[in-house]
Amino acid sequence: MLYVTDLKERASSFDVFKKLLLLEKKVFDRVVFAVPSSSGEWVENLSSAEFQFKTKTIRNFSYQEITSIAEKERVSCIVVDLDKPSHNTTLRELALKSRTPVLVMGQKHSDKGLFDHVIFATDWSPASEKAMEQILALGEFVYELDIIHVISEKLTVKDMRELKERLEHTRKICLNEGINAESHIYAGDVAEEIVTASEDYRGSIIIVGSNTERSLMERIFRKSKVYTLIKDAAVPVLFVPVAVPTNRD
Repeated sequence: MLYVTDLKERASSFDVFKKLLLLEKKVFDRVVFAVPSSSGEWVENLSSAEFQFKTKTIRNFSYQEITSIAEKERVSCIVVDLDKPSHNTTLRELALKSRTPVLVMGQKHSDKGLFDHVIFATDWSPASEKAMEQILALGEFVYELDIIHVISEKLTVKDMRELKERLEHTRKICLNEGINAESHIYAGDVAEEIVTASEDYRGSIIIVGSNTERSLMERIFRKSKVYTLIKDAAVPVLFVPVAVPTNRD
């Protein structure tokens, strides 16, 4: 796992990271910290940590710099704990281009565990199915799961019936894995409604799939739903690209 933090005005960064330690061995074997050169005191807190880690100095927190470190260290997940307004461009590029799962920490810190109450938005695309695989793999950490589908166009009665059946099928898969799951249908702007659902059900994290295999022109002219989620959601957002690396660090 690559953990990226700017530390500025983020005194709780270490407390945020400690929540991720519950996932150690299940999700990652080691941690690479990408931190500013002025982070000595924060890193000293890790001296007694019982996990393998190393630190890398990061200068401008650009997409290129973050992904370069991720590739060199062969990590399977990037965790970003940055001030959103200050790193707007970087977050947008990660949402549009990253081929590695990215967890963007929220500005609102909760007493809940990170995966206690998952809001999972699906459209059953390959990216959504990949995100579903990640949720099932983390099932022992998930206490509650709300499965969301957002309608953005008018449906026939038949379409609505088929949609409800598909949601129920997805819910039953989760129930069979021991995850307490419910399903819901929203209508409107996809990103906006997912954020609304996270507030309605008091979720601790939003998980979505991400299609980063679009053409350059699509990336330029199409609005990124994932980036809108990152920007507007108060809770952490984990997005899972279609092509997830198989290595596990």
